[in-house]
Amino acid sequence: MSNRIDIHRYCLRSRSPLNARSQKQDYEGVLLRAFGGYACVHPWPELGDLPLDAQLQSLRQGQTTALLRSALSCAKADGRARKLSVSLFDGLDVPVSHASCYLEQSAVESAVAAGFDTVKVKMGRDLAVERRIMQEISAEFPSLRWRIDLNHSQPFSQVRRWLATWGREDLARVDFIEDAWCPDVDPCPDGRGVQVPLAIDRDVENVVGSFPVWILKPAVNDMPLAMKAAVENAHGPKVVVTSYMDHPLGQSYAAWQAAMMAKSYPGVVSKCGLVTHGLFEPDEFTEMLGRPKPGFSPADGTGLGFDQLLESLPWKRLV
Repeated sequence: MSNRIDIHRYCLRSRSPLNARSQKQDYEGVLLRAFGGYACVHPWPELGDLPLDAQLQSLRQGQTTALLRSALSCAKADGRARKLSVSLFDGLDVPVSHASCYLEQSAVESAVAAGFDTVKVKMGRDLAVERRIMQEISAEFPSLRWRIDLNHSQPFSQVRRWLATWGREDLARVDFIEDAWCPDVDPCPDGRGVQVPLAIDRDVENVVGSFPVWILKPAVNDMPLAMKAAVENAHGPKVVVTSYMDHPLGQSYAAWQAAMMAKSYPGVVSKCGLVTHGLFEPDEFTEMLGRPKPGFSPADGTGLGFDQLLESLPWKRLV
């Protein structure tokens, strides 16, 4: 099998900024074609990834990053399935997902109408305003569950003060708060003794302290290693597998990994975050995944799907 790698650059555009640490709405990445299969590299420099061009330079030089390791593993698995003319999703059940949506009344209403009973929203720009919006939405949908991602935007001391102003009913509606501290301000907090469960999503295998929820992202995590660590962890954390808010191909890889892990470790994988294509303006790839709903619908085709679309792209050799 040839070791040639081809790339196709893409840009996703979101309706609003997706991260409390950044205002951008255009997100660049590349699709890879290698080992007879396809993969996605979609860095988030705001969260510590090397920028896209630096990732590609590492790939040219035979060096590696977490994103590149996962992408090449994806391409190999996808290539094997395509060679056999089978879908990677054959015989697997993808776990259901929460809705990933903006903290807006209309966005949450649409998610509820689509069948979601849990929403994940980004907060951290203005905690007081965001809490008020959440309360207004909760008044209309009192049974709705919330997952809050602060993206390391606030000192943990500030988060504690913020939560201390919440009522008991509001706290009870929250499944977890993710990335609830600034690493450059606070040490990684212990996950116990806080009013709501804390979730962690980076370096989870080596984290100090107990966190009841681990967020695993196949785009950067070694999934077998991370799942083994979760199962062996004395605190028995629940695992939530999410996409990297990347291209639908990368999103599909995350869904396949989630299905594999759920099958191998029954009862450990909780409701996931695999349905993120609705955050971006639609294109031919997002259309193949259908309208966002709790159940993930793989694209038709072999491997991870999208056969004709991927073959028709203007690929360039990585040099």
